[in-house]
Amino acid sequence: MMKKYVLVLSDELKTLSLGATLASVCVQGCVIYLNGYVGSGKSVFCKGFLHALGHNGHIHSPTYTLIESYILKHWRVCHFDFYRLISSEELENMGIRDYFDGRTICLIEWPKQGMGILPKEDISVTINYHDHKESRQVIIKSFSNLGHKMLDALLVRWKLDA
Repeated sequence: MMKKYVLVLSDELKTLSLGATLASVCVQGCVIYLNGYVGSGKSVFCKGFLHALGHNGHIHSPTYTLIESYILKHWRVCHFDFYRLISSEELENMGIRDYFDGRTICLIEWPKQGMGILPKEDISVTINYHDHKESRQVIIKSFSNLGHKMLDALLVRWKLDA
């Protein structure tokens, strides 16, 4: 069973806030896929997510490095960006499976590039341009029991904060 929620975000601050809200309900070891066009807000979402978990420094987009790891007080978060990935074989060579250890939160931009190797997502967040690029439509889906619990908690918190 899959659950789905659709919302519209009016600006970048709302995208940061949604990332932070998802972080507030995330669970160790969860896998989150991030989909959307270039520049739609996936990295902005990750910035809100990471800051909410306690990262105070700059958030580097892993467009060229493929991965940025963050060791935080209570969390290990890996932010992947597979936009420039040439083949999924590259993932095998970098030991990608080691990151999915049941403890690390994994944020994965452009997950389709790694299909067949990546684990199934708990949550997917798709960010699309909306209203002539002034706002964003976000589609959040959950695919596992863990994802369903996170999505339910997200909806409660989002409605309280909205």
